[in-house]
Amino acid sequence: MWGDLHESKNINISLSETIGAGKGNRLFRELGAILHYDVYSFEASENEIWQSESILDIELRRDGVEVDAQDDFNQIILFYLLASRPSSDQTKALNLVSKVISTFNGNASYLGQPFSVDSVQGNWDEANDFLLKEWGEEPGSESLRRMIEENHA
Repeated sequence: MWGDLHESKNINISLSETIGAGKGNRLFRELGAILHYDVYSFEASENEIWQSESILDIELRRDGVEVDAQDDFNQIILFYLLASRPSSDQTKALNLVSKVISTFNGNASYLGQPFSVDSVQGNWDEANDFLLKEWGEEPGSESLRRMIEENHA
């Protein structure tokens, strides 16, 4: 096992009201999200075959229980796959997070603390630093992807 490879970072967004599936779909689509049958994601404009195809994956919940895109929801969890995307995507991801928070009028947190772009980027920079210093790998590299696969084998 390789240890912590900083695969995924998640931002939790609590909503003040339950959002209907139709309105949620419209808002996500206006933001540029893609619906894949029953889940949304924000797709990357390009990727290497070993990299994640999305900038952010989206999980919807209602009262703490995961639901599909066809259901009403009152919580959004955005997953940034840090190890599987180049670090140049981090600003893009955080800009998208900010837009989702604003569009859905949500209250966001990261690692149990109130969300701020600066604090999250600081944490992600620490992860970037760790990957480079500890493993000699940068986010989005092919060899880091192999390490992640070995970690799950």
